[in-house]
Amino acid sequence: MALSKHVYAEFEAIVGPEYICDDPAIMPSYHNTEFAAVVLPDSTAQVAALIKLCNKHKVPFRPVCTGWTGKFAAGSLYLDLRRMNRIVEINEKNMYAVVEPYVITAQLQAELMKRGLHLNVKGAGSNCTAMLRGHGHLDQSTSGDDRNHLAIEWVTPAGEIVRTGSLGSNEEWFCGDGPGPSLRSILTSATPPGATPGVFTQAAMKVYHWPGPRQFPIEGVSPNYSLREIPPNFMARYFSFSSAEKAWQAEIALGEAEVCFELMGFNIAMVAANISISNEEEEQTFKRLSKEVQGPGFFVIIAGNNAADFEYKKRTLLHIVNQAGGRSCASLEDPRTEGVLLAHCIRISASIRETFRPGGMFKSIPVMGQRDLTVKWSVGAGEAKKPLIDKGLIVDDGGAAFGWGVEHGHVGKTEIFCKFDPQNPAAQAGVDEWYNSQSERAYKERYFALLAPGQPDEIGKSLSNYHRWWRATQKELDPNRVSPEGGALV
Repeated sequence: MALSKHVYAEFEAIVGPEYICDDPAIMPSYHNTEFAAVVLPDSTAQVAALIKLCNKHKVPFRPVCTGWTGKFAAGSLYLDLRRMNRIVEINEKNMYAVVEPYVITAQLQAELMKRGLHLNVKGAGSNCTAMLRGHGHLDQSTSGDDRNHLAIEWVTPAGEIVRTGSLGSNEEWFCGDGPGPSLRSILTSATPPGATPGVFTQAAMKVYHWPGPRQFPIEGVSPNYSLREIPPNFMARYFSFSSAEKAWQAEIALGEAEVCFELMGFNIAMVAANISISNEEEEQTFKRLSKEVQGPGFFVIIAGNNAADFEYKKRTLLHIVNQAGGRSCASLEDPRTEGVLLAHCIRISASIRETFRPGGMFKSIPVMGQRDLTVKWSVGAGEAKKPLIDKGLIVDDGGAAFGWGVEHGHVGKTEIFCKFDPQNPAAQAGVDEWYNSQSERAYKERYFALLAPGQPDEIGKSLSNYHRWWRATQKELDPNRVSPEGGALV
């Protein structure tokens, strides 16, 4: 549904004629949705003014920055935030960085490392917005992601500008909570809507000490980057175990020892994907590495602040692994391969490439504080993949799962990945059936209940009827229903 000429003119008056478009020859480049128009604001004030106009004319809007995900309603105003791409501040003393929505993780990480700092690269990858809420492979050293959002500048679905936490009381960004009721849980909810209605225009992200070099010594060409040399006091290893339970026990012990810079429950198929540059090489590498492992495993990075710290962490790591019967994959101890994995995990986010290269689907179960439940679920979900493997509908990875402990082992998240050809209808149908069956199993067996859109009332009983409270909150925030449920951070 196109905007009328006079409504279009009102939006144009805010951003200027160069930064609004409804040309049917251009609009299809913005996803496969019939948007009313695309506008490109460059400031919080412009975003607020645009949203107020949306309310005035009952025009729904959809904010998008780096485009990781999102559903787009026909007739929406597409808020393209690419002009808001500034690193506003890097505060070394209080260890936070203030960014606009189109600042990507790679951009921010490079600037932080020059200052001896780093942030958590989310699982979505380094080309996604640095504001993105989500777990990443560096959670062991950067804490759970819900703690990494500090103060936020937020334009509500009604077009009001709200400055949360310490920003609203003393103009400082260091704290996400402030006087009065906290807005943190509404703005960064862990369950659907997952992201906040409205638009985040600036946010302070917690950053952490970086023990490595100020410039990462990368060599090679995309996608086959490695390190010119392994940084002093860094080590990357892959260990496999006789069972998922053994791997989990070692993960928990390592988390409690607080020696890990990164800890990720990779299966060997994902390791192969991250050190290969093509589907063909990946398949060959997987077959070769499979002969060197005994079962499920994890990838770990340790990073020492000095030689003595490194030796202590290395000694503790090997002791815990040996107690659980772990075995190092010898092929991955090669410095070239070790460098590939270090580069991918710290700068890029390992495992993201194989999501898109062969095609695939993730299924996640984040069980907060109950790591044993994630293991039980993942083992069953992996077994459920076997019939699809036997039929040749998905790539053979042994039915493996992967997952990681967060916050020093006290929080767990497990994901199962299916590689398949999305152009094959039988494969797509099989994976869909597997996905739905494991979602239902997660709910029925009480592993974790996600508020799926199709059954909120049933699942909500297990989650304090959270969805009802959210619906009421959403109605108050967005009385004109112009903002989608979720979408501030995509």
